[in-house]
Amino acid sequence: MAARSRAWRWRCCPPQRQQLMPTEKALDAALNVVQRGAQSSAASAVNKLAVRLAAGNDRLAELVRKDQDLASEAETLDKAIIAAVSKDRSKRDAAAEQRSRDRLAAIAAERASLQRIFATEFPDYAALSNPLPMTAREIQALLSGDEAMVLFSVTDKASYVFALTHESFDWKPLPPGADALSGEVAAFRRGLDVGKANAASGKSGLFDLVLAHELYATLLGPVETLVKDKRSLLVVPSGALTALPFHLLVTERPPAAIPETFAGYRDAGWLLKRQAVSVLPSVASLKALRAFARNAPSTKPMTGFGDPLFNPSQDGIGDDRAAGRPKNLASRALVTSAYTDFWQGAGVDRARLAAALPQLPDTADEPNAVAKDLGAAASDIHLGGDASETTVKRARLSEYRIVYFATHGLVAGDIKGLAEPSLALSIPKQPTELDDGLLTASEVAQLKLNADWVVLSACNTIAGDKPGAEALSGLARSFFYAGARALLVSHWAVDSEAATRLTTSTFDILKSDSRIGRAEALRRAMLGYLNDASSPKNAYPALWGPFALIGEGAAH
Repeated sequence: MAARSRAWRWRCCPPQRQQLMPTEKALDAALNVVQRGAQSSAASAVNKLAVRLAAGNDRLAELVRKDQDLASEAETLDKAIIAAVSKDRSKRDAAAEQRSRDRLAAIAAERASLQRIFATEFPDYAALSNPLPMTAREIQALLSGDEAMVLFSVTDKASYVFALTHESFDWKPLPPGADALSGEVAAFRRGLDVGKANAASGKSGLFDLVLAHELYATLLGPVETLVKDKRSLLVVPSGALTALPFHLLVTERPPAAIPETFAGYRDAGWLLKRQAVSVLPSVASLKALRAFARNAPSTKPMTGFGDPLFNPSQDGIGDDRAAGRPKNLASRALVTSAYTDFWQGAGVDRARLAAALPQLPDTADEPNAVAKDLGAAASDIHLGGDASETTVKRARLSEYRIVYFATHGLVAGDIKGLAEPSLALSIPKQPTELDDGLLTASEVAQLKLNADWVVLSACNTIAGDKPGAEALSGLARSFFYAGARALLVSHWAVDSEAATRLTTSTFDILKSDSRIGRAEALRRAMLGYLNDASSPKNAYPALWGPFALIGEGAAH
């Protein structure tokens, strides 16, 4: 990716008097490289999805199997040709090599024909599995007059920001490379610890407003003129930036890095005060969401899954809670083990994983409170041992407007074996193919949803020092493919009271005026919390700012 980026960096931003191509054409060339580079990192999850689709019996499954067979044959022929040309010339079979090349050409043509069929007959699958890079004009056509999109490309040597509105576009190089940005994002996030708001240790470790402003100046400052007056900001992050809650960037230089009191955070120039922010896992996902979204309304308000059992020997604890017995509140933070620590051969060591996952008894309260507020039936909330893969896969999820998961999200990057993210549900005593306790991205894609929202609350990563960026994007794509229009995810471990207040407020605001859109509803809910002067701590960003909207933030 870095080599490619250097190639188009000179073409797109050449020295004056050396403009080699029209500006818009140069932009399209750059966007093509960036989108293809991002697409390749999702290949493993897409391959896993294709395997599951191929196990079906319908026309799509038949075509997917055919495409897989052709891809496998092409790979074999490629290896054979490489082996042949490496031999001594006297031992080579020119006729056989030519037959292999001819067959490769025929396979390429046949696969191209299959891709056209996918695009025509199964556009949802095509958008997920092989999204074509979009040109600047195609992106602009999808944006309303009140929207701006910013797309980031983060490479080892340099980084870039692209900004597009319905009417215009711009792009600029950014000074830091991937390592520098990763360090700055990590420093930014260190202040987003709910425990800091309750600690009596002075200002140590609190959120740094100056750093938040410096990151704003670095990332959005170069294109500020183009995007600042739009009500909605759509962000397509890359690399470490997927871990950055953009709504917490600070647009104006603060008087001090850390205010004298918590209430001082209320006066900061939060980006959230200016714009509603939504995140897209890829540029192509905007087209997929707006062109193929299912808009028939669901009939039931909500179903939820919370407080799963990670240790099967604890079965029955859910009954204790239901009976009103005391519970021990566990931290929502995960142990900081690397994801690879939980591997045993080719599979997950679920005993070690269960031991590393703290129980989340407070997540039983959250879906219950939201369900009560929305008028959902008690039978639609699944807790404890009932918060299982079996329950999820057998439920008629397409009937619900909101599907709510209050559990750990296991985010892995390019990890040997299972290179896809998962939601941790109740781990069964006897794992089966149907239910092994981990709802993977490829399994999510097989669900049938018709949801305005999928909420992933209390999600964290156990990816160690890896950002796990692509994994979250892969999970989002799978939920979109399954039929979700937006995800509400938490960037860090937030306490239940704050999570419940923010989610219920968001849904209430949208229920009272659906025309404002999801991103604006979330924005107003967070601003309501920030501006609640009943406690100075309400102004601290770790409390009011944990959630991000991924996907379609506009009204539908």
